[in-house]
Amino acid sequence: MSQPIQVNTYTRIPVSKQREFWTAQKIEHLRAIATTARAESLWEDHSESYRILDRIAFANTHPIKSNKEFQSSKNNLSLIKDIDTSVNLAYGRIKLKSPLYLGDMSFGALSGIPNIALARAADITGVLTGTGEGGLNSDVAKTERITVQWASGRFGVDIDVLKLGLGIVIKIGQGAKPGIGGHLPGAKVTEPISIARRIPIGRDAISPAPHHDIYSIEDLGQRIWALKEATGKPVFVKVGNTNYVPYIASGIARMGADGIIMDGGGAGTGASPSVVKDNIGLPIDLTVSSVDRILRDQGLRDGFSVIAAGMVSSAEDTAKLMALGADVVSIGTATLVGLGCLMVHKCHLGFCPAILTNKLVADPAKVLSLDKSVEWTSNLILGWQEELQWILRTLGLRSAKELVGRRDLLRGYRMNNETAGILGIELSRSDVPYISQSPPMKILDNDEYWTNAVRVELQELAGTSGRNPGEAVISSMGSVGPPLVDSPSAVADWLQSDGAQVTRPSIDPYREEIETSCYLADGKIRLSLPMFFGRISVESDKLKEIFARSAFGMGLLFDSEFQKDSSLNSVNRTMLLDGNEYLANPTAEKPAALVVNYLGHDVDLEILPQLKLTGIPIYIRIPSSKKLIQRLDDCLPSEEILTQNHITGLIVDWDLLSDDSRIDIEVATSQIDMLLRERQINDQPLRSYLDLLVIGTRIRGSADIFKLIALGADAVGISKSALIAIGYSPETVEKFDMNKGRQRLENLVLGIQKEIKLLAGAAGISGIQTSLTGNRELLRSIDLDPDIRKMLHVKAGGAP
Repeated sequence: MSQPIQVNTYTRIPVSKQREFWTAQKIEHLRAIATTARAESLWEDHSESYRILDRIAFANTHPIKSNKEFQSSKNNLSLIKDIDTSVNLAYGRIKLKSPLYLGDMSFGALSGIPNIALARAADITGVLTGTGEGGLNSDVAKTERITVQWASGRFGVDIDVLKLGLGIVIKIGQGAKPGIGGHLPGAKVTEPISIARRIPIGRDAISPAPHHDIYSIEDLGQRIWALKEATGKPVFVKVGNTNYVPYIASGIARMGADGIIMDGGGAGTGASPSVVKDNIGLPIDLTVSSVDRILRDQGLRDGFSVIAAGMVSSAEDTAKLMALGADVVSIGTATLVGLGCLMVHKCHLGFCPAILTNKLVADPAKVLSLDKSVEWTSNLILGWQEELQWILRTLGLRSAKELVGRRDLLRGYRMNNETAGILGIELSRSDVPYISQSPPMKILDNDEYWTNAVRVELQELAGTSGRNPGEAVISSMGSVGPPLVDSPSAVADWLQSDGAQVTRPSIDPYREEIETSCYLADGKIRLSLPMFFGRISVESDKLKEIFARSAFGMGLLFDSEFQKDSSLNSVNRTMLLDGNEYLANPTAEKPAALVVNYLGHDVDLEILPQLKLTGIPIYIRIPSSKKLIQRLDDCLPSEEILTQNHITGLIVDWDLLSDDSRIDIEVATSQIDMLLRERQINDQPLRSYLDLLVIGTRIRGSADIFKLIALGADAVGISKSALIAIGYSPETVEKFDMNKGRQRLENLVLGIQKEIKLLAGAAGISGIQTSLTGNRELLRSIDLDPDIRKMLHVKAGGAP
């Protein structure tokens, strides 16, 4: 057997095809300090960043000038030799030379050598690292400065393992997937991983969403004290950074834990459903301040440790998070970048070009050099520490401990007052070019709105590309989506969903049933999930037929124009048809429902009495318009028209108008739902009598559907997204394979259903129609214009 090549040099950084948080500049900076163990720069240029933390700066500190001053004096280490970066954790029981925690990355997610390198580097530099939930590598077990994770899967964990290291981490959730369990694909479960995790070779390792012995804060308290009694070790609790994390932190402190690890939304991971990673959880910067304040207000802060994690890329990020209220920051992904990570986002496949997350095989061609890996990681920590010393000197502080909770040193730039208030900082009114501007709200053109990332995910769901049609799309190494990284282009992009943790149990979407059926028209119409196919802007009878037949086969509706003598008539019962056309050309096969367009003129509704006689459910289609929002009561049909004609519901259609009078479909949905709830008929809300359907070419996929339902919709129609998913374009109409098109369309439905189940399970929702519709409490906005947020009736992220 030949000896594998020892990799001890960095690979060239590839050009990314998408916007990345871990830019080439960030990677080059981390590689530089990992090579030299010296400080390289203090402040980054954040002019293109949408992240809130990048729109915070230290008052009276000009990054450009400070960087120049640092570069001219960085070799004079006597200037910083007395600046102390040490901190204490767990009421002083664990002492760190730097306020750095190297993350919780499991053996299996990483390929062994990185796990060993992190643990040995922690011993060398006096910081701390976690083992993750994948069992313990035998070489890692020989190190001292580790925490052992007690996660829901309990992979490879016993009392002997728990007694190793300096502490125990109870993992309730993580930032990349709060509310769902860990996931190691079976392809990566080779013999060494099988032995460490004590699971069969080749089988997916999917840990349960909840701990099945922790369903309340009291249950958590019992586990904390049981582990303390059994091991004598400090116990930390790791949670995903979700809506109620300040109250969760308070409960964790009251239950006797020694600290909390708050893992921010969009954090790195080896494998996570993209829809979960991009749409659940709050960024870490929004909640650190709230957690610090609530713990101080309740007398729980002294000695209780707050560790902030998620997209921490530099000493600058560390300093800002500490000023917001963290004692220590976690730099898991940053350490992988220092080890050569190239941000390919394919860790889950087991073929890592940097040999960090590749699957373990008996005879590898290449392996990462362990000695070089330990050197790089140790240098990274030392260089990071030195940069933090220079930052502390710039701020006039002598120790890292002095920085914790110093929000008075921070200023917010180009963010709204509401966000600054949540952060507990003042706004600066000066125009500073190196701080980014909050992205504008606007309707973008198709190429900018339907990004390559959106198209790729839709086509993977449908099986037009990718390997797993009809399954949730899996990706790795953190979110690249809006609003954390990519530019938000719809109101939905500023909204994040909640992940159930401690305060209520999550529902395991892999093992437990989540009901997606949706009943409309007083139970006359049943949908297999709360979505349907909208009108498609394609003059192709064949294409419309595959939509109609797919709707029939999958238990959905198709919003179609009426066509006399069309083959579509055989599946009319799955359709929403134009009421005028149906009266002119009735067919023996009745459609599911009839639709009347209403633009605010009573003449549009004159046919209602005739439609009533057909006995077919009737929907009124209204536009998503500015006028409708400004004069909502006047624009809706009267209660008399709605009740006497047995109107079944309303369809809010973003495409009914094509001018600038349109407003965001999310705002229209929430406003109309609230109005219908406020109107009373027979002492009952009008909303209880009417369905609310939402439709439009702007609706992209599972996340948009989920959020629109939470804002008040009963069901959501997609159209352009379906055409993109199946690979249809006007240029390929003649060559388009209709049979493949139908199969892809049905795969898309199955994939969307599974992604909606993941989002629902993570939020603790077991039934979509019964528990999600109009449940705005599950949503939070991220730095959204307060006026728009109020129209949505959604709370601001990080607010109590």
